[in-house]
Amino acid sequence: MHLNININSIANLKNSIGDNGPNIVKFSRYCENFGVDGIVAYYNMHSDLLSTYDIKNLKLHLSSRFILKIAPNEQAVQFALDLKPDTVCIVPDVDELSPSIGYDILKNQKFISDFVKQLKDKGILTSVFIEPKIEQVNSAYKANMDYVELNTANFSMNFNKDNYKQDYMNLKESAILATTLGMKVSLCKNINYKNIKTLLQIPSLSDITMGHGILSKSIYIGIYNSIKEIRTIIDEK
Repeated sequence: MHLNININSIANLKNSIGDNGPNIVKFSRYCENFGVDGIVAYYNMHSDLLSTYDIKNLKLHLSSRFILKIAPNEQAVQFALDLKPDTVCIVPDVDELSPSIGYDILKNQKFISDFVKQLKDKGILTSVFIEPKIEQVNSAYKANMDYVELNTANFSMNFNKDNYKQDYMNLKESAILATTLGMKVSLCKNINYKNIKTLLQIPSLSDITMGHGILSKSIYIGIYNSIKEIRTIIDEK
């Protein structure tokens, strides 16, 4: 199973006092060396958190998979087509550090299908961040997606209240359907060292994407140990 890290939280830290550190590329290369399989960057036109320069620089220097998250608007689409990351993941067009809700592909079926074709013509893998609902998974399949990235926000919130069983079943049923339809399954949003063990019980997962969970842990034990610990949990699954 692949472990991806979203580096937008590091970009947020870098920009918090207007300084040049930490270096985004150097941090990402460390993560690669410590066991991360993919680097995720969110290109958000509502924010200068990660500049186009930062993202292009990442593309030039990474040796692992590079996953670009974008909202499907004209400017972001053209940027992705020119950049040619390994994977493009479609997210809602929201002014947030990281989207908290899934993209409603059902309401935008024709537009997204056309967009996916453009990406595939460039040899780019496609993904979409969606709510764990059967109708959204079916719409992703109709759009010819390679991946679905299931939103674990509700699960993570209710996990802390010990009231997560329905959210878990929604994720599990969506993952099983996506796999049956030939798509790979990724999980993302507020995953941490406690709730990941339950999420790993979902069959046929391909990817886990984390960000804040790893980075907050690294404050206490360092980024190497943080990645090593979560990598061990995943590999022992």
